[in-house]
Amino acid sequence: MIERVNIQIYFLFVFFIQGNCKHALVIRDMRILHKDDIHNALFYPLIRTQFRLRHSKCTICQIHRARKVTYEDKKCPQSPCFFCEYCYYLLHYSEDGRLLYDDFHVYDYP
Repeated sequence: MIERVNIQIYFLFVFFIQGNCKHALVIRDMRILHKDDIHNALFYPLIRTQFRLRHSKCTICQIHRARKVTYEDKKCPQSPCFFCEYCYYLLHYSEDGRLLYDDFHVYDYP
């Protein structure tokens, strides 16, 4: 089922994805369909470009690619915080492999 949305020019729309992820969208211009446009609503939204998947670097070392992401981590400068494997285990585990604290959320990062 296709739902219609009231659109306003220069109005801030916010989309929430996966809980904490917010995306802002402002429509600056619109036009009426003309005879050369695709009139079937199932073809929309049209994909005009293919975006490259960007990978985040480790927040701590700023060198390696992030492999873990933490939320609400008390020892981190921000939430979410991205970690390479080395920095994540260095900050969260003792030398004998015990987790130092567990009052945060951690997920694998692609």
